[in-house]
Amino acid sequence: MSPPQASQDFMILHHFEASPFSEKIRLVLGHKRATWHSVHVPRILPKPDLMPLTGGYRRTPVLQIGRDIYADTRLIVREIDRRLPTPPLVPAAQAVSVRALESLGDQQMFLAAIPVLLSADGQRALTAQLGADGLAAFRADRAALFASGDAGAPDAQFSASIWQPSLMALEAQLAGRAFVLGAAPTLADFALYHPVWYVRGNTGVADALNAYPAILAWAERMAAIGHGNPQPMESTDALAVACDAPDFEPLMSAIEPSLAWAAGQRVQVAATDYGSDPVEGQLVHADTERVVIEREAAGLGRLRNHFPRHGFHVAPAGSVSGHRSPSSSVYTETAS
Repeated sequence: MSPPQASQDFMILHHFEASPFSEKIRLVLGHKRATWHSVHVPRILPKPDLMPLTGGYRRTPVLQIGRDIYADTRLIVREIDRRLPTPPLVPAAQAVSVRALESLGDQQMFLAAIPVLLSADGQRALTAQLGADGLAAFRADRAALFASGDAGAPDAQFSASIWQPSLMALEAQLAGRAFVLGAAPTLADFALYHPVWYVRGNTGVADALNAYPAILAWAERMAAIGHGNPQPMESTDALAVACDAPDFEPLMSAIEPSLAWAAGQRVQVAATDYGSDPVEGQLVHADTERVVIEREAAGLGRLRNHFPRHGFHVAPAGSVSGHRSPSSSVYTETAS
């Protein structure tokens, strides 16, 4: 079967079912009532049909539109919102609150949820789901993910300082409201929901959320949004779409004049928190919100990789490192 033709609005999401950040994007697509193409990727490395598209960036999910590849949900949701502006994810009157709550969900509550899932009860449920060898492989993969960047793997002390206080605040915020900021969901809801979804999906620790009835009712409303209209696609077909796309998506401009970069300069882009595998290419666009590089991918031709400026570091090619020892990581504890 020949792959469908790429177009400006032909969105391909590379994801796996258990990924909380993927659930954030799946629900955003449902909120937009979007038709999109669903490519399932492995939960852990190797990911042989994804790495050629990303240039080594390994975090999930990834959005593909033709031969343009978008990393990190902060950028992905903005790209979806730009293409499908109704209903809006960030209403102008609530923009400051939405952005702050997005950071709380994505950068604090998600990390705080990890030690909850890796508690004794959570591990028993994960072992039943993945098997002892599967859980060990998952933990080794995530230890490698947190071996680079500034964040380090979250521990129980970090989780205790964030998880319960955030749930208590969210419970109070949802009292008398259908959604976090009012009658309709915004990006704040999708960012705060996915860590709750992650914990609810683990039968060993899900009952701890029973103390928060407003959150549970809100979670049911969020789940009811659904995932829109996903169309299954093979990863090989997604590679063919990238290879056959006639051109790149148009860019608004080249390089913001205030930035100390030049078009065509060879750079590396890497996440600053974790999963900091650098992606190298020629700089073709940079502004206050995103950076875009162009690179040659074996068998696919020229691709463009898009990253958000926030949370990513741009440096001359060959200068990005930042690896840390994973010895203190919660993921390196034995799974038995």
